[in-house]
Amino acid sequence: MPDHDDQLTALARAHERTDRRVEKLTGQVHALAHEVTRVADTLAGTGDGTGPPPVRSWLLADDPAAAGQDLADLCEWLTAVYLHYPDAALPACWMWHPAVVEELTWLRGAHSAAYSGPDASWARVGDWHDRHRPGVVRRIAAVANTCDLDLHRPGQRAHQPPQAAPLGYAAAEIAAAWTLDRRHPDPNSTQLDDARAHLDRSHR
Repeated sequence: MPDHDDQLTALARAHERTDRRVEKLTGQVHALAHEVTRVADTLAGTGDGTGPPPVRSWLLADDPAAAGQDLADLCEWLTAVYLHYPDAALPACWMWHPAVVEELTWLRGAHSAAYSGPDASWARVGDWHDRHRPGVVRRIAAVANTCDLDLHRPGQRAHQPPQAAPLGYAAAEIAAAWTLDRRHPDPNSTQLDDARAHLDRSHR
């Protein structure tokens, strides 16, 4: 039968082993918490800025603070990346063209995802260089070659009031007819007049 001293020694060693295990487990928990925070920051587009930007549409922006930050981040990216390409024409009025901001916002997101997102790969980088960037450059060039900030003044060609979907007031009528009978209602005289007026404005 072991004496009292042997029992105390065994108990002390067991306690020491337990302390080491708890210390190791605590370190693992802290490391896991740090990794969870890093992943959450990346998904939210915050943190150290190495993750992809948040997926937000400029055309659907409704938070002035978030939109302002998105636009400031986009300006930094344009300076750091986009404008280094010799064919990247960008008119001074680019921020006055919501479609151009949307294009560039998407291109920046695609660039970040290709290089640093969870699915980053050289194949995606190549796709960005060969397909995404040239496509955006081509579409923006159509604006850059024909527009200037002066043209956005009231009365000038590029000064446009907010656009609404043509004949949007007919949505409920069309939805009811389609869901009930799988048909579209015959257009009435008011709708025909509004459609002609929209066509005239489009051709000006």
